[in-house]
Amino acid sequence: MYKKILILNMTRMGDLVQSTPVITGLKKLYPKASITLGVTSLFEEFIKKIPSVDKHVIFDIKQFEKRIDEKKILWIDIYQYLETFLNDLKNNDYDLLINLSHSKLSAFMISFLKVKNLIGFGCNDNGDRITVNPWMQYFGIEPFNRQFNPFNLVEIFTRCAGVSPKENPISLLSNENEKELLKEVFINDTLNDKELLIAIQAGSSVEGRRWSSEGFAKLVDELVENLNARIVLLGVHSEKKLAAEIIFLAKHKNKIIDLTGKTNINQLTAVVTRCSYLITNDTGTMHVAAALGTTIVGLFFAHADPYETGPYSPGHLIFQARISCAPCSYAVECNNVICVQKVHSEYLLLMIQNHYIKGSWQTLDSISDLQEVNIFETCLGYDRGIHLRPLIKNYLTLNDIFREVYSKHWMKFLGSTEISALTSRSIGDLLLNDYDCSNIISLLKQIEVKYCALRDLEKLAVQGICYANEIIFIGPDQISAQIVRIKHLSKEIEMLDESISQVGFIHPEIKPLSDMFTKRKENFQGNDPIKLSQESRKCYQALLEEGKSLGELLGSVMREVKNPHPEIFHAAVSSINVEVPGR
Repeated sequence: MYKKILILNMTRMGDLVQSTPVITGLKKLYPKASITLGVTSLFEEFIKKIPSVDKHVIFDIKQFEKRIDEKKILWIDIYQYLETFLNDLKNNDYDLLINLSHSKLSAFMISFLKVKNLIGFGCNDNGDRITVNPWMQYFGIEPFNRQFNPFNLVEIFTRCAGVSPKENPISLLSNENEKELLKEVFINDTLNDKELLIAIQAGSSVEGRRWSSEGFAKLVDELVENLNARIVLLGVHSEKKLAAEIIFLAKHKNKIIDLTGKTNINQLTAVVTRCSYLITNDTGTMHVAAALGTTIVGLFFAHADPYETGPYSPGHLIFQARISCAPCSYAVECNNVICVQKVHSEYLLLMIQNHYIKGSWQTLDSISDLQEVNIFETCLGYDRGIHLRPLIKNYLTLNDIFREVYSKHWMKFLGSTEISALTSRSIGDLLLNDYDCSNIISLLKQIEVKYCALRDLEKLAVQGICYANEIIFIGPDQISAQIVRIKHLSKEIEMLDESISQVGFIHPEIKPLSDMFTKRKENFQGNDPIKLSQESRKCYQALLEEGKSLGELLGSVMREVKNPHPEIFHAAVSSINVEVPGR
């Protein structure tokens, strides 16, 4: 039973909202525990909206920025601040620490605090990175395998803490004086209770993720003309120029209320609650709206991926380009963000207009044949809580198949409180409902190749187990006498691990397995060849089991996906049965 829990989340406002299920879930598990939340000074005001937090600590490294630029500070001042801050934390004697920040700084802080029970990112005594908890290990490989990731950040956070995302929705504390806050904000604007108010957040933390000012301005005019809406522009002070561009381009300027840079946290939440819709890029305000129950129309471009950071509550709409390069890798800086051009204002207008009249998101015939656009509705799913349901039935792709198969695969191997739900969920039925599967025969031929690659991975894993066993069987008493043999086997293991990585690079669809293998090896510590070999054997064994399981899942799903020509489908499936690893 934990008595003092420290949670560090020092990244973005959206991540803070997405971590609220972790906090409320832990409070249910350990009702007598005191929960302390650590954030940066940027979110000192926002932390007051997070429920179930008993105490908070503010890490204010930003205070030194200006003084460093002006050369009015010594590095010893920063060191002394860090030492004092960390010593104050250490004196609290926390018995559980959950680090949801993935920075090197937070990992260093963890190593200093030396809390006995750690979940999340840290580093060992040598300063090497370690990732404690399988779900956090998965979080470490996910950015490099984004097209196959089925899990929202909320799900990763909650499951790493042993909390169910379905039983702990995202939430924020409500304002007690909502009407007074709205009067403060709309002091110069008359607004009646029945007037349709729609908020727009045109900015985002990364400029390349933004829809164009022209697109927002055109949509503003269409919403005014077709729904007689009032428009509220939201954002931070640095986005005022962007708001000015939209107002300049819009025809109905008198229907726009510019609140960019003018709201504090309480005022922002009051405005978002009052609005019927929030139209936004991937922003922290989007997650605020999801927690407050305001309907969202989310725009996901460039690096933004709705599977990772989409609003984690039902009833929202998401637009994303369905092109091969979307979403971008985090390491890519695109000089031609073509995905932004695939989503037009009329698509948004038609969907919002229909939703406003009928009260639900529906597929519309006029945009049902768009081939380069994903339109998702967030809805209650099965094992993953929130599911992205396509409203356009696009052709099934290899990425779609592997993403859904990985949802079941990782729930099994990383550990989940919702394992029982997996047995009742048919991935084949889900694919048939969500996609046009008429191209399944051509996809089966591609999957044959992946079966063969999985077999190669299995063979490498078996070889790794053999090498590890050879070292283990030498025994601790014979290490000195067999040092040449141990060095040779260690070199063979290094080359074998490189081969495992190469299989993943050649076949991106199974790269998550090879990356997870590498991530597990990052946690190795010490120089004892016997202990290191024992840990290596566990990693090879896990890789072997995961390769077999993934292959069997793929075979099972392909048999579930019926074809308009059963005899052709049966012949195709039969031809790949022998390629399923482990059969």
